[in-house]
Order: sequence, then structure tokens, then C-alpha cells
Amino acid sequence: MVKTKFDSIVKLKKSELDNINQELSKISTQLDKEHQKLEILENELASFDYPKSGNFALVSQFKLLQNAKRDEIKKQKEYILSLQNSKQELLKQLQQINIEYEKIKYIQTQEIKKIIDQNRKKEAKELDEIALMLFKGEK
Repeated sequence: MVKTKFDSIVKLKKSELDNINQELSKISTQLDKEHQKLEILENELASFDYPKSGNFALVSQFKLLQNAKRDEIKKQKEYILSLQNSKQELLKQLQQINIEYEKIKYIQTQEIKKIIDQNRKKEAKELDEIALMLFKGEK
């Protein structure tokens, strides 16, 4: 493997890409869990049966319970929204770092080609010198 001055940068960018992909995976998993929690909360709210009989205190208690569940649903939706925003930011970072990574990888590839060409030319020159010495030695 040919070593270049870009190896450490490529390694760093690759590491950044891996870290962001790992974070995206964590957020996606968390989003799935939070969506499930939201669905459960919404099902709980939908399963509440309005009291058909009873005093005002019972109806008032039911309304409080309903409002508390709605507040819980609202907070859950806000949390999901914040996770989605975080995911979008990470996706933007991933795209930017991926572009940087591909650029530096291309530059590194060009540098490797340049080094290989230089080595081939040097080797050809050395072989020519050896052939010339052998040719002179035969006469």
C-alpha cells in the first residue's frame, strides 16, 4: 500500500462518517420507540369512555384525565419532532462530510497514481542504466 500525506485526513473523514452513521442509527431506533409510545398514548386516549352517569365531580375528573393524556401526547409529539430535527441535521452533516471524504479520497487516489508513475519511471531508468552497464561490459 502506498502511503500519502492524505492518509490521516482520509482516515479522519471516514471516522467522522462512521460516527454520524452510528448516531443516525441510534436516532432512528429512538424515533421508532417514540412513535410506538405515541401510538400507545393515542390508543389510551381513544379508549377513554365518557361517563354516562354520575355527578359533576366524576365528569370533571374525566376531563382532567383526558386533558392530562392530551398534554402527554403533545409532549411526545414535540419530542418526536425534536428527534426528527436532529436526524435532519445529522443527515446534512453526513452529506457534507461525505462530499469532503470523496474529494479527499479522489485527491489521495491521484497522489497514489503520481507516486506509482514516479516509481515506474525510476525503475525504468534504473533498468536502462543496468542494461547500459551490461552492454558496455560485453564489449
